Amino acid sequence: MPVFFNDLLRLAGLDPSDVSVILHTTNLRPLRRMLQYLAAERRDLFDAYQAVHSDQATSTLRGRELVATFLPFEEGRLLFEGVYGIAAAEERPTAEIYANPAYRELEEVFGATDTGPDRNVALRDRQVHFTLEPRDELADLRGRIVIPVPVGRTYVRIATRLEAHVLTILETPAFVPPPPAWDEFVIAGGLMRSLPRDWSERLRQWRGVYLIVDETDGARYVGSAYGADNLLGRWSDHVRGERGVTVELAARDPANFRFSILQLVSPTETAESVIALENNWKLRLHTRDHGLNQR
Repeated sequence: MPVFFNDLLRLAGLDPSDVSVILHTTNLRPLRRMLQYLAAERRDLFDAYQAVHSDQATSTLRGRELVATFLPFEEGRLLFEGVYGIAAAEERPTAEIYANPAYRELEEVFGATDTGPDRNVALRDRQVHFTLEPRDELADLRGRIVIPVPVGRTYVRIATRLEAHVLTILETPAFVPPPPAWDEFVIAGGLMRSLPRDWSERLRQWRGVYLIVDETDGARYVGSAYGADNLLGRWSDHVRGERGVTVELAARDPANFRFSILQLVSPTETAESVIALENNWKLRLHTRDHGLNQR
């Protein structure tokens, strides 16, 4: 007999009719992949992201005292994040709400254009801002309950209208997403300063040729990593200060950089071999004549 999420709410002493459900089904990238990380390690950003909603979602949320939140998980699945009480739902000037620097970081580092400050301030003068406080109910199941993505595009629903069955209850919380494959490892400069631990360790193991794109103008730079800490060490050097560390990047802001891997090599590959591959990529991508690499 299937178990439904509403059954778990009732077992915890909560009436599903009193609970709104936020289904974070966004397709924005890299936000979709990183929401689990934000919920686990960047609560300032996650709380800001959950504080503002569309008019329809706001109407649903204001009608109830409790909220249950789900995050993107595996394909076609959502992961339970937690239960909250709505401590406040205040209509405030949008300029005041989005003055919070968290929204700028969400947009520029994690691709959360739906909560982008400029966009939302231009759309309206005032907006409801929610303050959500974590509840103890189902706290032991945070990051463990997995449900299917429900049919429909409405991302905030009343629990009684959701009727999502529980696919599985994981043994341990699965908040931080696994590192992407090397050919899908595309991250912003801002994120390099606060990488999940597992992601850092993976970059520490990898050496090879990489690409930096300055998103302000699309200018490209090809580099290579083969020394201590491999790609982690080299990329961390690039974002350590307020300006790039090489001659070519010195006039540019690392916050605008986007990193990706062009070619991965053996962990024992010699520096000479990696540099030869780097030069080949510079030739193929024309980054000496039309990019940021020196001739």
